[in-house]
Amino acid sequence: MKKIFQWMCAAILVCGVMVFTSCSSDSDDSGYSEPAIAMIVKNGKIDYWKQVEKAFKASCEEKGIEAYYYSTSAESAYEEQQAAVAELRLMDNKGLKGIIFTPSYGPNGESAEADVAALAKERGIPVVILDSPVREGSPLASCPYFGTDNTVAGKYMASLVDADEVAVFAMKNSPGIERAKAFKELKPNAVVYEVSDKAVQEVQNVINQYDDFVFMNGNDLVDVLSMLKVKNKNVYTFDVYGEFLDELIDGSTFFKGIMAQNTFSMAGKAVEAVLTETKKSEIVPTTFITQYNLQDLNVQPFLAFYDKKVPVIENLAELLEGKWMSAKLVNDPMLTEDKDVITFLSDTKAAVSYSKTNYNDEIPHHKWSDRRLYDMKILGNKVILQGSIDEDIRLVYELVIKSINDKEIVCRYKHGVYNNGEEEDYFENDVTLVKLDQDFRNAVSGTWEGNFGTSEAPELWRWEFKNDGTYTFSLKSGETWLPVNDEFSEYFVDGKLLCVRWKSKNVELTRVE
Repeated sequence: MKKIFQWMCAAILVCGVMVFTSCSSDSDDSGYSEPAIAMIVKNGKIDYWKQVEKAFKASCEEKGIEAYYYSTSAESAYEEQQAAVAELRLMDNKGLKGIIFTPSYGPNGESAEADVAALAKERGIPVVILDSPVREGSPLASCPYFGTDNTVAGKYMASLVDADEVAVFAMKNSPGIERAKAFKELKPNAVVYEVSDKAVQEVQNVINQYDDFVFMNGNDLVDVLSMLKVKNKNVYTFDVYGEFLDELIDGSTFFKGIMAQNTFSMAGKAVEAVLTETKKSEIVPTTFITQYNLQDLNVQPFLAFYDKKVPVIENLAELLEGKWMSAKLVNDPMLTEDKDVITFLSDTKAAVSYSKTNYNDEIPHHKWSDRRLYDMKILGNKVILQGSIDEDIRLVYELVIKSINDKEIVCRYKHGVYNNGEEEDYFENDVTLVKLDQDFRNAVSGTWEGNFGTSEAPELWRWEFKNDGTYTFSLKSGETWLPVNDEFSEYFVDGKLLCVRWKSKNVELTRVE
């Protein structure tokens, strides 16, 4: 009697400190006889476990069984897990099919593992360990485990990071430490900072020492997000949160990589394992999330959990069709200055014309593209163009479209050049593109003059643009035009863009009759 009274007190006490759900049926008050599964996890106040809770309840509902959910108020509140087991025992539930359990450990290794094992043995039901494995020698050591291979995850994160010296933050007594250890095996110059909870002070202390920051527990990053963004740091994180998804949906490149434990798949598979009384463990693959795969089916549950939606623009391919150019450059008289024209040909193909001459090098570096063909992919509100110069050089354009009509596109505009996978050149900015309703390819043919000097010292230049894509260039000396041999005597016209391989000059040209 005394023991029962203690269990009842524990159950009453836990109501004030635990987040739990137990769904009743229409049976008598002595307990529940409907089929049910209990889940006992830890630290239910963070979003990760809220994701697990949602997935667990949804899976049980789909299978027509009751869901009893218990989570502790802190990472190490093992007593609350003991109280949850006591409550389950008091229910005298003949319909309980099994327990899904994540151990919570006290400062000296105390846990509710023995309590869970005893109840499971009494009822003859299976136990499935979720997310965090039990320790060696535990009475639950032989139970199947469903979770993430943290060693593989840590090494995979290291493969995403280009930098060698990087700050890595991991929460003490968490799987993040295991991930950080694996990360450091591949990146020995990485410095690992073990944090007790939030990493605010630790990040502040080293924010000027590193360009790259890796967080092995995503909840450590939430409070320092703004700080790192202001400093324009490269950030990688394990676990996904609503703020992180906003960055990806908006097209930001602040996050260089987000890895997410597939909580929704993990919880669903654990429920299935209980019902089939499986003896096999399973490592549930992590999900890598970028702007490019927000449409992936594995990402959809995360978007739904945070009530996020990837914008989808109806008939986007039709609205894109035609030639577009930056509004800032349309009326700019410069001949060549980082100008390009994108022509959307279909829902899978586009062509880009681009010209630039970089005179900062000892030998001018010329980038030249006359309607180069690109493969195109539309993902929600993102348009991705991929092309190549040769088998080594890959070109990527990405437009994250905020609004579009028949005259202009407002977007986040990105362009990258990659040599054997390494970034060689990159540009990103908010850009407004305007539609070009004219193409001056034929109209440019002929002779044109421009004044490049001053009123005191006029300097007249002349171009004769030919139909074969070449031109002759002359300077006026007295009354005579002197031809100048130019090794870069090609040109092309695309829409309003006239590209010649000359250093930029502000000029207005006049046709010579």
